[in-house]
This record gives sequence, C-alpha cells and structure tokens, in this order.
Amino acid sequence: MQDNIETLTHLGLALATSAWVALPIFFVFGAHAFIWGTTSITVRQRAVPTHLQGRVGSLNTICVFGGLVVGSVIGGALATHYGVTAPFWFAFVGSALFVVLLWGELTRIAHADEAAPELAEVAPA
Repeated sequence: MQDNIETLTHLGLALATSAWVALPIFFVFGAHAFIWGTTSITVRQRAVPTHLQGRVGSLNTICVFGGLVVGSVIGGALATHYGVTAPFWFAFVGSALFVVLLWGELTRIAHADEAAPELAEVAPA
C-alpha cells in the first residue's frame, strides 16, 4: 500500500496544473514519507540482528541521502531539457516499475510473522 501511495502522488504531481491541486498532493506525500520512514525502520530493526543494526542503519542513511543527491541531479536535468513535469513522470514510471517488480517481496515481508510460528514448530529444539 505504501508504494502505491507514492506512485500515485508522483502521477498526481505530473498531472497537476494548479498549485491548489499540487498542495494537497504534497501534503499526502509528506505524510507518506513520515509514515514510511517509521515503518521501514521498524521492519529493518525486526529483520536485522541487534549487533548489525547500527551498521545497517548507517548504510541505509548513506543510501537515502546519496539517492537524494543523485535524484536531484537527474530531476534537474530532466526539468531543464523536458519541462518541469518530466521529473514527476520519471518518478511515476520508476516507482510503478519498482512496485511491479517488488510487490511479491513486500507481501512476503508483511506476512513474515505469520510464517514464523510454523518454522518454530518444525525446527528441532
């Protein structure tokens, strides 16, 4: 669901022709970023062994800020050459592609707790 919201906000911003339309979309995107940030930290802390959480969290932070830098360069180049909506179209297509390619993995992660009791029963004591 989280990725669908992000994908739809990119589409909405690409189609928006008024600041009054874009403003609530930006609000939804900001709320989504806040909620997804909290959710992803929780999932990461549950999935990563305690002694590696600092390293994995640091690598995540480097990748997030590195992605912001690279994305800014790509977005600026796209806007310069193809217009101000081009970065939003690019983000929409990229986000939709990620949703399609990663959807199965996301649902597996979301239901990992449901499979855990079964594994505990099978594993030798």
